[in-house]
Amino acid sequence: MKTEHKAIIERAKLLDVPASALAHELLVHDMVEAGLFEVKNLRAPYHSLNEGQQQEVIDRMTEAANKAATNAISIISSRNVDTIVVEVVDAKFKKKAITVTASIEADDPNRHGLIDVAGKLCLLVLAPNDYAEGLDFIQPDRDQPDLPLHVSDITGGLFGQTPTGPDEPDGEHPLGTNEELSALVGQSRTDDGKEFGDYTYDDAAQLVVLKVTSTLDAAWIQSRMAIDSDQAAVLLMRLLDNKVIELESEGATALEHKFKVIAKLNDVA
Repeated sequence: MKTEHKAIIERAKLLDVPASALAHELLVHDMVEAGLFEVKNLRAPYHSLNEGQQQEVIDRMTEAANKAATNAISIISSRNVDTIVVEVVDAKFKKKAITVTASIEADDPNRHGLIDVAGKLCLLVLAPNDYAEGLDFIQPDRDQPDLPLHVSDITGGLFGQTPTGPDEPDGEHPLGTNEELSALVGQSRTDDGKEFGDYTYDDAAQLVVLKVTSTLDAAWIQSRMAIDSDQAAVLLMRLLDNKVIELESEGATALEHKFKVIAKLNDVA
């Protein structure tokens, strides 16, 4: 390491900014350091963490990677030039010009530079925004036990119905007795009605209708809503019962069952 780079890293720590924001040569240093932070602070080996803990690690590393990618865009697109991240709010197309309205974070470190460029020619760099492709494939390991093996196990017994599936044990639901399932549903509720992580049932149903473009499975619910397998099972049961979804195909296990969204937004709003 060069002496000047060591001094820059120490200065960046004092300013609470990425070292690469002061010297572009330190971009890879920032990315490696983000990974080392997780390695050093894990309470146990990654494979020993439960699903929720693994999701927290993935979320923190995703946030660090996004920050590094944003910094990289600034460095590569306009090296040695002040850059400001903006969100385009509106673009009005006229005959000879396009008027762009943008929003800027109030605490952007380079915001004061806007004072010097008022009325002057600036370069607008349209950075790619698809660096996060593939994140859907990074998921925590699913908690055990698995969901019930037959689709009838999901719908039968929870709402006082008579079990009908060929795999249904006599007098008992694979997830537990009716009393245990009722207690499970009750325990998942909070005072603000959020039964599924940060979502109420209505919010969860609307999210499913709005965001599921092909098929729905338990893994998508657990990953998107950051909930455990028990909560995912309860949500699937209620969605099936309320005719928000229906079974499309059965997988080798219940975790691999595929469901199709049949409700419209008006049905769950």
